[in-house]
Amino acid sequence: MAVFKVYMKITKKNIWLVCLYLAIFFVLTLLFQGIAGKNAEQEYTAESISIGVADGDGGPAAACLIETLDQTNQVTVLEDDGEMLQESLFYGKISYVIRIPDNFMEKCILGNDNVPVTTMPGTYTGSYVDQQISSFINFARVRAAAGFTEEEIAASMKNQEKPSVELLDIRGNAGEMPAFSFYYRYLAYLVLCVMCYVLGYILIAFDRGRISQRMRASAVPPRRQAGEGLLASGVLALVLWIFCTAAAFLLYGREIFESGCLGYLLLNSGAIVLVSVTIAYLIGTFVKNQEALSGIVNIVTLSMSFICGVFVDLDYLSSGVRKAAQFFPVYWYERVNNLVAEYGASAGLVKTEILQGIGIQLVFAAAFICITMAVSRQRA
Repeated sequence: MAVFKVYMKITKKNIWLVCLYLAIFFVLTLLFQGIAGKNAEQEYTAESISIGVADGDGGPAAACLIETLDQTNQVTVLEDDGEMLQESLFYGKISYVIRIPDNFMEKCILGNDNVPVTTMPGTYTGSYVDQQISSFINFARVRAAAGFTEEEIAASMKNQEKPSVELLDIRGNAGEMPAFSFYYRYLAYLVLCVMCYVLGYILIAFDRGRISQRMRASAVPPRRQAGEGLLASGVLALVLWIFCTAAAFLLYGREIFESGCLGYLLLNSGAIVLVSVTIAYLIGTFVKNQEALSGIVNIVTLSMSFICGVFVDLDYLSSGVRKAAQFFPVYWYERVNNLVAEYGASAGLVKTEILQGIGIQLVFAAAFICITMAVSRQRA
């Protein structure tokens, strides 16, 4: 076990460097998952648009329209000065201008005239506010057709029930994405980076000086050398997995234990750690210096993170990108993580899909091991 001992010795010698990389990527992971969690919480929050309104009517219906828009937007009542409105729109003080005409009730509600509006070109905000105005006009017309006066229309519009969103507990998680799912989502990026850098530096150390020549002349066969190297890498991966799991328990312990899917989380995270160590070992067999290591690691980790659902949720990726991502193990890790997060305590309903995703990751790990052994034998 000479090679194994050397791996441990080099790791011990560079323990502070390992801790530094681990701390950097762990902080980045927590930062990313924190941002993703906040964005998810705002998913059902109405957008707020800065609107400038020039009220040329002053009647109850116009006041009701302004009040309705102000409930979900930032409404500022301005003078009906075309030059001033254009200037405010040009400098970004407001994003949308509404000019309520005189006789608003007769022209726009009882009649067929449109409310004059101006919006910044190339933005979606215009359609968003257009929909709100159209909804108000339609409701007002229904009440006017029923014989309501302008004052009665304004009063009824103010008292109408506000819409609400309720997350249904269809899959056993109350319709919400648990906080720990964002942690495990970015865990793939963390373990890939850490393992690639740690093992990369160890394997670079083996190529320095005459160490590689001595290893070739050693009585230990190349396969055994590679096997002991993989064993040492597995020990490092196990330590990393224990650390990441302990951190997850520390941050979300109660939530994880109550989720009913602890076993799936452990299996899936263990699988991606195993895949990461095999990828790291394969990369380490090719690189010769630290500059090359940094370049390759950045390309591999960032590309897989972007197209496999780490930095960008899989739901936002095009079908073509998702099909291409299926050829990478990180995609299957993220797919399993999404299934566990969506189904929660009911994850057993998709047990087959979860185990399939974990199994595919293990197949990738086995393939990388075979490639590494073949490369090591060829280089010998």
